[in-house]
Amino acid sequence: MVNSSNSDLKMKFFGFGLVQNRDPRVHENRITDERDLFKVWHLGIPDIADSSQWVLNITGLVEHPMRFSLADLQALPQTTVTAFHECAGSPLNPKVPQRRIGNVVWTGVKLADVLQKVNITSEAVYVISRGIDEGVYNNVHYSGYEKDLPLDKALDPNVLIALAINNEPITVERGGPVRLVVPGYYGTNSTKWLTDLIVSKARSSSAFTTKYYMDREMVDGELKESPVWGIHPNSIVVHPQNGQTIKPEECMIWGWAWAEAAVAEVEVSIDGGETWQKANVETRSNMEWQRFNFRWKPKSVGEFCIMTRATDTKGMNQPFTPRRNQVSRVMIFVEQCSDL
Repeated sequence: MVNSSNSDLKMKFFGFGLVQNRDPRVHENRITDERDLFKVWHLGIPDIADSSQWVLNITGLVEHPMRFSLADLQALPQTTVTAFHECAGSPLNPKVPQRRIGNVVWTGVKLADVLQKVNITSEAVYVISRGIDEGVYNNVHYSGYEKDLPLDKALDPNVLIALAINNEPITVERGGPVRLVVPGYYGTNSTKWLTDLIVSKARSSSAFTTKYYMDREMVDGELKESPVWGIHPNSIVVHPQNGQTIKPEECMIWGWAWAEAAVAEVEVSIDGGETWQKANVETRSNMEWQRFNFRWKPKSVGEFCIMTRATDTKGMNQPFTPRRNQVSRVMIFVEQCSDL
């Protein structure tokens, strides 16, 4: 293991930003091209001059604290996980659905394997992850980005210290050379530019765990707070596209559905939620999104509102009220096309 630190790296930070391809065609393929996957960051993108100097520190409630260089991580057994990757949306407007979503192939070292090497103690409850990014968010300067995971999730074999996406090294803009990837959890938990993993008996005190990405609602007159961890059921219609005009003939309505737990059912409505019918849903493979199909033949011309509602194996489904996974609507037009 290495003895240097990331302070040896040349760092230059850029402000908060988002790069997203909104072309609906990016959803047509099962695997999303890396260039079409959304990019979002809170604080800044470090300008890493020499990734060979990268260091990942494993400390906290462990018997054998360790430091891993990029070369150390590359030399360990590599695991590939195909998984959907969804942004939780803005923590300033947590109930506004964004549906920034893609399905990609991650490669890296299982976090569970690394934790086994350091031998975590019996007091361990959480794993805190820190990135080297710093900057201003919502008018406050932060020296780093920090999140946490419950220990049982950290030990999930799908959770990776990731080094590659779609068989290519993770770029700095994407959070490389080393980032955390937590399939089934919203992207905010997959810390970019990963430099530290701290095993702890308490949650992180970071603003990004206590102030932001903490859902709050009144339940029976009391405030209930829930960490934004597991992804709730969600779905999108890929075909037909919003605003599209189709002929009055049989067509295939299809799209993708996803959740931390596998999606068990997708219902489709053609009349804006008045009536619902079940679609065919494929069985989930690994942590991928699941395709659903529904054959429909319009009985008349006019305007139609298509809605889809996914339900996972835990019985959770998409709400109609404002939430990040609120049921979405696609408006289409059926017209009788005359021959010219």
